[in-house]
Amino acid sequence: MITNAGLVAGVIIGLVFVLAGILLVRRSGRGGGMVTAGALLYLGSQLYGLFELRPFLGRPFDDAWSEQISTIVALSTVGLLVCAAGIVAHALALKKL
Repeated sequence: MITNAGLVAGVIIGLVFVLAGILLVRRSGRGGGMVTAGALLYLGSQLYGLFELRPFLGRPFDDAWSEQISTIVALSTVGLLVCAAGIVAHALALKKL
């Protein structure tokens, strides 16, 4: 049940990060592209998990399913790291007050 909620929440979080990346690109080009790229990687892996795995439809939790979840988690983590790097790049580009 927790995995099912995580797959659905991951898509929502991915959409929020994509929106944030787009807003950063429009506002200032610094770091926004990295945030958008990382968010798209994160969102893509979460959408794959949601549509391909479909654990909420009664699929048995076998070894292949666990391996696919591990791949999704790894890609999601890389996407979030790229987002974080973009946020840091954006923050470093801001003028000091």
